[in-house]
Amino acid sequence: MALFDKFAKNYDEGHTTAVQLSGFEPSYFHEYKCRKIADCLRSKGLLDKRLKLLNYGCGTGNSEKYIKKYLPNASLYSIDVSEESIKVARESNKELTDVTFEPFDGSSIPFDIEFDVIFIANVFHHIRHEKHVAILKTLHDKLKKGGLLFIFELNPLNPLTMWVAIQNDYKFDKDAKLLNPFYAKGILTKAGFTQQEIRFTIFFPQFLSFLIPHEKYLSKLPLGAHYYFEAQRTHD
Repeated sequence: MALFDKFAKNYDEGHTTAVQLSGFEPSYFHEYKCRKIADCLRSKGLLDKRLKLLNYGCGTGNSEKYIKKYLPNASLYSIDVSEESIKVARESNKELTDVTFEPFDGSSIPFDIEFDVIFIANVFHHIRHEKHVAILKTLHDKLKKGGLLFIFELNPLNPLTMWVAIQNDYKFDKDAKLLNPFYAKGILTKAGFTQQEIRFTIFFPQFLSFLIPHEKYLSKLPLGAHYYFEAQRTHD
């Protein structure tokens, strides 16, 4: 996608601007998502398995080092519609092993593989809504039976998130449309994910970081700045 190609080399600059009100660096958000996935897999006894993980919409590869940190035994396949972003991702992650980066057309997954885990981080708000269900159906079909999909999104029910979204004029976000969590639940169901669970996260800014350990008790409160779904393929 030409828009993301244009910003591939200064994506981090824009992300830093977007999250500065939180007091955290962008790396905090990349890492917390991977940690949440690892926590879930640990609870299911899957953390140490030889998993195949697809990162759908990997951008410039900022999550890969954290995926490998928390899931060191995973084979990682990372794709993005921006060829320039993939070039940046390959260069910035060249020290990692068992990681494959490939550009793709936005619909056809370029690997003849069934995945144990699919990871989607803040991607769907950049995709036109009429394409959402079809893409999720494709991803559902690329999962093994029992495989898990994790989709993270910004929460438009959080007033501060909406204020930041309105104020943020960084050009690659200008056409983004945040996904209401109830809408996200609906498209997952339409795509065949009959077993799913939502959790809300990021309730406290950096200066209140001492409260972060208590966020786990707030995961059902729909006011977190972010939310994510854990959805499972339960049938063929």
